[in-house]
Amino acid sequence: TFEFEPAFVGELQALQPQVITDPQRYYAIVAKGDEVLDWREMVGRYPGAQIRLLEGSDHALSDFDTHIDSVIQFLGLG
Repeated sequence: TFEFEPAFVGELQALQPQVITDPQRYYAIVAKGDEVLDWREMVGRYPGAQIRLLEGSDHALSDFDTHIDSVIQFLGLG
């Protein structure tokens, strides 16, 4: 069961940082094929961050397994 109420919007907005102060701490995998979010807004939200921009894919990043190595490398675990 999933429950979402209009009051949750304000709670989520309060959690969103207004400014990214340390962009090198961020790694984003952004899909141009995302059917929910606009990739240009996602890329614009994180200036200076490391971004892996995918030409296709989808909102669920159904091909995430092909990108896991880059996530592990970014986290310094590999």
